Amino acid sequence: MAIFKLTRRRLLISAAGATVVAGGAGLWLGIDKVRNKRFRKPVDRGDAFAPSVYLAIHADGTVDIWLTRSEMGQGVSTALPMLIAEELDADWGQVRVRQAVAGDGYDYGQLFTAASSSVTSQYVELRRAGACAREMLVAAAAARWGVAKAQCTTAGGAVSHASSGRRLGYGELADAAAAERVPIRPRLKDPSTFRLIGQPIPQRGIDVVVTGAAQYGLDVQPPGLLRAVVVRSPVLGGHPATIDDRAARAVSGVTDVFPVTAGVAVVASGSAAALAGRRALRVEWRQAGEPPPDTDSIAQALLEGLDAPDAGTARSQGDAAKALAGGEGVHTATYELPFLAHACMEPMNATAHVTTDECVLWVPTQDPHGAQRTAAELTGLPLDRVTVHTTLLGGGFGRRTAHDFVRDAVEVALRAGAPVQVLWTREDDLAHGEFREATAHRLHARLAADGRPEAWSHRICGAQSWAVDSGAVNMGGVMGAEDVPYQIEHLHVAWSGVRVQLPTRIWRSVGHSYNGFVVESFVDELAAAAGADPVAYRRVLLEGQPRLRRCLDRVAELSGWATAAADGRWLGVAANICMGSHVAQMLELTRAPDGGLRASKVWCMVDCGLVVHPDTAKAQIEGGILFGLGAALHGGMQIRDGRVVDDNFHRHRLLRMDEAPEIHVELVPSAEHPTGLGEASVPGAAPALANALFRATGQRVRRLPMAEVLKTSYIVPI
Repeated sequence: MAIFKLTRRRLLISAAGATVVAGGAGLWLGIDKVRNKRFRKPVDRGDAFAPSVYLAIHADGTVDIWLTRSEMGQGVSTALPMLIAEELDADWGQVRVRQAVAGDGYDYGQLFTAASSSVTSQYVELRRAGACAREMLVAAAAARWGVAKAQCTTAGGAVSHASSGRRLGYGELADAAAAERVPIRPRLKDPSTFRLIGQPIPQRGIDVVVTGAAQYGLDVQPPGLLRAVVVRSPVLGGHPATIDDRAARAVSGVTDVFPVTAGVAVVASGSAAALAGRRALRVEWRQAGEPPPDTDSIAQALLEGLDAPDAGTARSQGDAAKALAGGEGVHTATYELPFLAHACMEPMNATAHVTTDECVLWVPTQDPHGAQRTAAELTGLPLDRVTVHTTLLGGGFGRRTAHDFVRDAVEVALRAGAPVQVLWTREDDLAHGEFREATAHRLHARLAADGRPEAWSHRICGAQSWAVDSGAVNMGGVMGAEDVPYQIEHLHVAWSGVRVQLPTRIWRSVGHSYNGFVVESFVDELAAAAGADPVAYRRVLLEGQPRLRRCLDRVAELSGWATAAADGRWLGVAANICMGSHVAQMLELTRAPDGGLRASKVWCMVDCGLVVHPDTAKAQIEGGILFGLGAALHGGMQIRDGRVVDDNFHRHRLLRMDEAPEIHVELVPSAEHPTGLGEASVPGAAPALANALFRATGQRVRRLPMAEVLKTSYIVPI
């Protein structure tokens, strides 16, 4: 079971022996002894040689590698198998990637994909799994030839003995290797000898995606499949008072209508009939006793919450209160950020088949074991009688760590007596999804004589769906604030929460998604107050962060920072450490033909340690920048009298192709342990844009989205 444990300085995600700790200056990974044993514990895979749960080698030389993370476009189905194949010295052309199945009887550890942790958490373990298999194959070959193991080499899925010219493929050695002892401490390769890792080999699965043959959740079609949709209260928190299903049942193809936890389910032979039945259904809704949520009132409550006396302290260094005492000379700023939808391209869905003996699920999920537990609780079946097949995910961003759509499918399947696929429409997804929390921030800083901030206070108030305890800290919500990378003598970071009737959930880059904007905008404000160059100002404050400062220097060089204004360009800079990766961004605004400004280019320098697959690494950085820009410009869920206004893409705008800037990404060559990339570039996009806008217009943006604040679209008139 994944456990999110809140501590004073870190967010721990413990997953069956693997612990990822986000906090301090970056991301630390610990893999305990229980997890370490998994790579050297043989399993039964039929006739194949399976020295661990992660791989099996067949007599024909085919190597099966089991993927224990969810593929949602970030490339883990290529990068993670590469780790095993590298140490195994496998023939990449003979490698097959298979998705691990929750409930198939094998111990894969926690099947959970979040926090940009896939490569960083499995980098050592998967390499060891491949190294164990390689050493066992070498031992089998050496024994057959009667030579020393040290005289044997491996490459291309075979063991060779150079002096005799003999060579045996892994398939030929599989049976004999299975009889060898699994090594306790297999020797790993020196990174300088890598043949696969670090190479831009073709990404697995691209062919089926571009041809439409890929199987996402909505492509699952077990025999006898029924389709279902759920009618949900138009006002959040409502429940059915009366249900008139006569017209719905009269729709051709509709087979049943009945209440479920989320509303009223309409089941049919096909999606069109289910949707028609839903339109025909008449439901009167009973509202909860509390007033319906409204974003304006929530925004006011967040601002008031900044003055609450019972905030929890996330970090206290020095004596910030004393250093800030007396208002004179103290720079103060208040920032506001909205609720955000995840807006995955594939709406939420799940397929379930429940019988008296078992439950089988097909789900695009980031948390298969969580889906398994949810189904077990609903059906009353033992956990080992619930099987979860993870399909490809059409976007995740944290939304698919939830199980509300799994609950829908299991509840409907319990009554239907056949496999049922529950589809969420786009309106369901945006109006009834789980949102990134809205936040308000107040910062104070006192500048020393040399312009540096000698004292810094950052107070955060967040809207969250769970209980708000006095003095408690949402450590995910202070990520990027409590671990600010700048050298500041007196520092205080605090969190308070406002409970709201809206489901909230982690969003891509978690607290960094708003704290990155706030911190980097405020640093820019301080540089302006000190009359300092924003890049030079950051360089001084990053004396203790050589990796991040190196990235900052490089983007300044690439973008031509020194001469930008003279060239009719306005640049905005941002630097952050997110999920362990050091990232610096520079965004360029130029004058558009109509006289306005638009973002034309972004330069991004990233130090993420050793890069396993450079193409997907760069793609993640590019995607994160576009994701962050879209949210900065257009993101924000508006709720009026309990109803979500932005219920489809004609109201909830995403970044469009003609708005996308040209992006240049560089990765720092490194042999350091890999760190997270899926979220690393998201936090810097908004502040880089805001800081460029300030340099161009003198207007400081402290509330997002920017398009709403400026009452413009992406073209910014000046």
